[in-house]
Amino acid sequence: MRPIGYIVLQHSVPLDRPVKAYDRWIARIPGPYRESVLREASDERVSVAEDPHNLALLKHYRSLMPLAREARKPMFQLKPGDGAIGAHLGAVADADRDFQRLAVRVAEGARVSVGKIS
Repeated sequence: MRPIGYIVLQHSVPLDRPVKAYDRWIARIPGPYRESVLREASDERVSVAEDPHNLALLKHYRSLMPLAREARKPMFQLKPGDGAIGAHLGAVADADRDFQRLAVRVAEGARVSVGKIS
């Protein structure tokens, strides 16, 4: 098995920035990931945003998860008929973009060709 990276999940994003409590924990990830998972020397200067092993920073997506569970579909496929109206539609588009990018990163790391993703 060959690790391809890590994903940071469930951070609250006011104004596109993690809250300070999460930010402290997020900032610690690159070093231990390199040491414990990759068995490499840690570079304490690398931030999560600059770390090539960071596959994605996925935010909480507010109340999309309960809507997705109720509709029995992924968050990024929610429609107004599922209750995704108003600001939810922007969050659905954000989730779609974020998960598309993540899928591409995972495929690249696994050396799998996925063709063109729209």
